[in-house]
Amino acid sequence: MVAAMVQRRRPAAVAATLLVALHLLTVRVLPLPPLVAGRISQLALTGIGLFVAVVWGRAAIRARGRMRAGLAMWSLAAAGWALGEVTWLAGGWHSGYAPIGTAGNAGFAVTMVATPLAAVLLVGRPSASLRTLFDALMIGTSLLFVVWALVLGPRQRTGDAHLGTVVYALVDVVILSLVLLLLAGGGAALRAPLEIAAVGIVVMFAADTVYAYQSVAGTYRFGSLPDLLWLTAFAIIAVAAPHRAELRGVTRLGESGRPRAYLPYVPFLLAFVTGLALLATHRQLDRMLTALSMTLTGLVVFRQMLILGDNRSLTRQLSALVEDLRFRAEHDPLTGLANRARFEESAERALEPAADRPVALLLLDLDGFKPVNDTYGHEAGDRVLVEVARRLRRAAGPDDVVARLGGDEFAVLTAGDPGPLAERVLGSFTAPFELGEAQARIGASVGVAGCRPGEHGVGQLVRDADVAMYEAKRGGRNSVA
Repeated sequence: MVAAMVQRRRPAAVAATLLVALHLLTVRVLPLPPLVAGRISQLALTGIGLFVAVVWGRAAIRARGRMRAGLAMWSLAAAGWALGEVTWLAGGWHSGYAPIGTAGNAGFAVTMVATPLAAVLLVGRPSASLRTLFDALMIGTSLLFVVWALVLGPRQRTGDAHLGTVVYALVDVVILSLVLLLLAGGGAALRAPLEIAAVGIVVMFAADTVYAYQSVAGTYRFGSLPDLLWLTAFAIIAVAAPHRAELRGVTRLGESGRPRAYLPYVPFLLAFVTGLALLATHRQLDRMLTALSMTLTGLVVFRQMLILGDNRSLTRQLSALVEDLRFRAEHDPLTGLANRARFEESAERALEPAADRPVALLLLDLDGFKPVNDTYGHEAGDRVLVEVARRLRRAAGPDDVVARLGGDEFAVLTAGDPGPLAERVLGSFTAPFELGEAQARIGASVGVAGCRPGEHGVGQLVRDADVAMYEAKRGGRNSVA
């Protein structure tokens, strides 16, 4: 399977390599004027962004369920990048560079918002999607806390401008965190595309980091090293686009496992240790670090609330499953009556010496049931048995135990007077049984046995009722003995 995925992507990988090599040759090697080389570089970035939008959009069309929404959002993110690039290029067409304008920032903002949403939409349940998003935000915020405390904060206090450019690199961290969380928690579904995309996002992070450094230093121009890295990143992401065979039968990614649950706390612990170190060295937390601390606290609280909600839901599901299994273990699957095991358990409790009420057992065997099975089939016979169970429930008292012991043999365990109960049971067989367009007359032979608690065991009580039932059969249909 892995070999097939590699083979499937080999042409795309070769094309991506040639594209990056061509860009390097044209922009960095050939003696073109810097202005022309910068324009070619930015046009290539716009083109690769549109191409990624197309290939991921095509994958979204082939997908189903939440997978389609997630892949479509990834396509939208690439389209937003292309929009940001073309507006940025338009602003710096004549000079070779211009600050990113409002339209460019809007396009890049689409990328920064749509990409995390894409990763979130790929997860199964909504609560799992939210937890994945909170995990990524925890990782990104924790790393920003460390970077701000050690690097950006001191630089900001010295008056450095252009620190806003680090936002792109930090968003890359969040996006990469989401992808790694999906890889850590998911199964085999889309593993190869996600692994390749993760490599592309790492390269994107490197590009945004170099761009932030060059922006602060004032040395960035169109065609610089970040352009090459951006092109490489998007070429890798284009190669990662899922193929039709990888999407077949997949509607979402698997949910996370135990290793993924602890992953967000690694950078959180790093941020916590960094904060303690600042306090230990008598350095005050500035407003940014204070805001990040409050944000981290909120994210941890909300994440734990989501986990608590998931645990409650899981507990309810397990309780319902246990109840269902218990019911199945103690009841007849066709009629819903107590089965033999449940009947014997109830009889044993009723016959314990500590019990204070006499016990009576009515054992029933249906008369005329076999011809129904032979004439109308087993499905009609099953309908008769279900109707017999309904009538016996109505005839029995609220504390009586009605059971199907097997085949067409039923039992009613009671602590009351068995005489009136036996009459009600026989009376319930006077009406015919409906079999579609036909009717069947079915009777019952009822054997009655009783004893006081501690006098007999369950086996003896059943044997006595069985003997009485066969005596009733000799007396004819609808007889009691």
